[in-house]
Amino acid sequence: MELNKITKLLGYAGLIPFYAFSLLTINQNYTFFIDIFFLYSVIILCFLSGSLWMRLITSSNQKNNTIYKIISIGFPLFALISELFVAYVLKIIIYVMIYILLYICDKKTIGAGLKDYMKMRLFLTINVVLTHFILLYAIFTYGIF
Repeated sequence: MELNKITKLLGYAGLIPFYAFSLLTINQNYTFFIDIFFLYSVIILCFLSGSLWMRLITSSNQKNNTIYKIISIGFPLFALISELFVAYVLKIIIYVMIYILLYICDKKTIGAGLKDYMKMRLFLTINVVLTHFILLYAIFTYGIF
């Protein structure tokens, strides 16, 4: 199944805030941009987890995906707790791991007919991880912890 133009546009446009806030942090040294970056990141993590949840509960293979259901609920909760109680550097590591693990869960649970979607997801995941490392660079450059 090929993705339609609006799906691609919305998917790729979702990268704009990641790049904007991470690059603004490098240029401006404002923790405000870091906080907005992380809030946006949590929103996207929740969105991806919700998408995984919906795919799992509509799957015909209900009995074999229990662990993925737990993961799809657990990741947003873990990200929220991290957002509230964890320092910037550790938060970046946690979010990067969650993004990668969500991609792996999607890849393992998605049907063969969505190869275009998984290509797009791989590209988006790589770029989101890259923006987290750009933010990490800014944090270390300015000594913001």
